[in-house]
Amino acid sequence: MKRTPVSTALGISYPVLQAGLPWVSNPELVAAVSNAGGLGVLHPTSGFEPGGDPVADLHAVVRHVQRLTQKPFGVSFHLPHPQIEQLIEAAAQEGINIAITYGGSPALYTGALKDHGMTVIHQITTVRHARGAEAQGVDMVIAEGFEGGGLRGADKVSTMVLVPQVVGSIAIPVIASGGIVDSRGYVAAAALGAMGVQMGSRFVATKECISHQIYKTAMVAAIDSGTVVVGGDKWPTRILKQGLAMQMKESGLDSGDDPAAWEQELGIDRTRAAFIDGDFESGIAYTGAGAGLISEILTVQEVFKDLVDGSHSLARKLV
Repeated sequence: MKRTPVSTALGISYPVLQAGLPWVSNPELVAAVSNAGGLGVLHPTSGFEPGGDPVADLHAVVRHVQRLTQKPFGVSFHLPHPQIEQLIEAAAQEGINIAITYGGSPALYTGALKDHGMTVIHQITTVRHARGAEAQGVDMVIAEGFEGGGLRGADKVSTMVLVPQVVGSIAIPVIASGGIVDSRGYVAAAALGAMGVQMGSRFVATKECISHQIYKTAMVAAIDSGTVVVGGDKWPTRILKQGLAMQMKESGLDSGDDPAAWEQELGIDRTRAAFIDGDFESGIAYTGAGAGLISEILTVQEVFKDLVDGSHSLARKLV
């Protein structure tokens, strides 16, 4: 795994980002990823009960990570969050200098984030969005293919198709995401022109992550068809095929054009029961299609050993 403009700019050894996932991107996981040489990414909900003060919680969780690592880490920001400005200010006060933004236009807060001295990485699902993000001054983009977990792009473009088109359309670095869980995915992303990868499900299925053991076991047991996309054409959302997920699929759940309806049925509040409590009857679990490639629960260090050693081995075979 060679250094790339992504790893150089972020001050990390390997161009590997851990996705900022609701509830389970806890300080121990974030610190473990950063200590292993990647970029750990906090989600403001991680480690706290619903209904608390998100701004106060973010202050606390950032300080917790800072006690566990001296390495760089970032914070993910859901741009439509009602307290987004206060969350950005809180992160800046705590010395955060890497922001991953998603769920809204980069025109909204990229300027404010950069005024605080942050490197801004924006998640996109189409070439058009990538060009728009570059025009708004973001430093990098994460090109998220349809294979990834959670809310997906309505155009449903796969990672294999999306990444090279984005790479050919903009000048800033591109990070590939969606269905990448091991060295094979990393090498494939590099071959497509990406300068780094983001992984979510692979890091959920680690010993350091606080996701429930029932969820981890279900992920390991998943096969290639172990996830399902619900939410209709407007809000396609990939979740683990367990319990409530099957009811949603069978009922043809389609939230239409109403964001509030999607939030109620498929938003992050609905994920907590599955992520934290292992309850798939009342909760859902955002999970990428790459879960079918995850066969065991590893430590974060073991994930990185596979990435590094496997990438070197594959590179030799390809020469």
